[in-house]
Amino acid sequence: MNEFTHLRERLPGILRALAVGIPAGYLFDRLHTPIPWMIGPMVAVAALNLTGVRMHSPPYARQMGQVILGSAVSLYFTPPVVKALAANFPAIIAATIAVFLVGIVGALTLSRASGVDRKSTFFASIPGGAMAMAVLADRYGAQIAPVAVAHSLRVSVVVILIPFALTYSGIPLEAAAYRPDVPLDPSILALWLGVGWLLGEISERLNLNNGCLLTPIFFGAALTMSGIQLSAVPRWMTDFAQLMFGLVLGARYERAFFVRYKLFIPFALLNSFFILIASVAAGGFLAWAFDLPIATMIIATSPGGLAEMTITAQALHISVPLVVAFHLFRVVMVNIGTQYIYTAIASLLGHEPRRN
Repeated sequence: MNEFTHLRERLPGILRALAVGIPAGYLFDRLHTPIPWMIGPMVAVAALNLTGVRMHSPPYARQMGQVILGSAVSLYFTPPVVKALAANFPAIIAATIAVFLVGIVGALTLSRASGVDRKSTFFASIPGGAMAMAVLADRYGAQIAPVAVAHSLRVSVVVILIPFALTYSGIPLEAAAYRPDVPLDPSILALWLGVGWLLGEISERLNLNNGCLLTPIFFGAALTMSGIQLSAVPRWMTDFAQLMFGLVLGARYERAFFVRYKLFIPFALLNSFFILIASVAAGGFLAWAFDLPIATMIIATSPGGLAEMTITAQALHISVPLVVAFHLFRVVMVNIGTQYIYTAIASLLGHEPRRN
């Protein structure tokens, strides 16, 4: 669907979202909370949405935020950093396996507690992209609504709890983690953002999930590794990206949708906490097993979205390339492998998986 479809009808909701989202971001920023320009708008817009005050995110909000974030993150991928990432590939594989195991246990628990069929809770519990899991759920005849509810709740829980936990729990952060020292060049930045937007749109039209984030990262990293200097991305732009993500996440909380599935929500929320706690435990174990910083591994294994976890790492200055590598590999493997994992499990349980 075109982002400008029904814009006239959605415009009042967009203006209301901006009217509450921007002050909320400013307030959270003044309170010195982690990633304030994402958490503040998300909480404010979601809260009003659930009271019946309809909110909408601006057209192309997600894409704008992702292109900015991808352009900023690509600067981290220097040759020494990429070489260091290759040494952590065993840990990346282990983390991806842990994601599937946690998701499968969560699915079985959620199905038994909520009464929703295992097929639906499986796709609701695997921490892949919400859209990708909804597509797979529909393909195998599962219920799409519980999948959408569970993913929205889990990402929101992760986005709120993980940054606060890392900021205020006393877990050591990496003050000496690599941060790119690149000068700001407005002309180069404007050109690169335009190219990143174009490449991102093309990749998404070719059905690459998160294309507006991944394509600028890939191409920007290739240029950085080739010795071509891009421009720094100013702080106000990354704050703007946070704002766009917050508005998109908050706008997902449609009152009618959540009222219709209100009996499922408590179980999905408990499942979100279970998956988050299990993922943090897995991150702690992997940090010990592979001698990696625990804060990095907590973000790297957190069951949030790729964009949300990337901007969390970027805001907290925590090994951005490593976090991106973990989540990128997880997203690729989850999106590719989930259908085969589901088919194998269904066969083991004696159920013939049928595709629509």
